[in-house]
Amino acid sequence: MECREKGNFLRMIKAGSLTVELSLIFPVVLLSVFSCLYLCFYVHNRAFLTAAAYESAVCGSIAGVKEAGTPYETARERSILLGSTGFFGSEDLHTYTLAGTGSGDPITVFYEMDSAFDYFVRRRHLKTEGSAEIIRPASDIRDARRGY
Repeated sequence: MECREKGNFLRMIKAGSLTVELSLIFPVVLLSVFSCLYLCFYVHNRAFLTAAAYESAVCGSIAGVKEAGTPYETARERSILLGSTGFFGSEDLHTYTLAGTGSGDPITVFYEMDSAFDYFVRRRHLKTEGSAEIIRPASDIRDARRGY
C-alpha cells in the first residue's frame, strides 16, 4: 500500500512541476511574441512612410512639368493625403516639404513620427525622406537628340 501512495505522490509532483515551469517560461514567450509583432509594425510603418515620401516627391516633380505647375503644393497635398492613414502605435505624424527654386533642384518630402514600440515607456522617433528632381521630359529628350 505504501508503494501506491508513493507513486501517486510522485505523479502529483511531476504534474505540479509542469505548471511551475510554464508559469516561469510563459512571460518570456509572450514578451518575445509581442516584441516580434511590434517590430513588424515598426518596419511596416517605416517602409510605408518612405514609399509615401518618394511618391509625394515624384507627384510634385511631375506637377513641375505642367505649365504653371505648382510642384511644392502638389507634393505637400499628396504627402498630407498619404500621411492621413492610421498607423498602429504612432503619434504626432508631421510632414515637411522642401522645393528648390531652380530647374534641377529636387523636391524633398520628410515624414516624422513618434512610435510607441518600447516596453520602457520611451518613444522611438522615426524620420523618413524622399526626393525627386523636377524633370522636363520634352527638353531632356531634345537635349539627348542634340547630343548634350
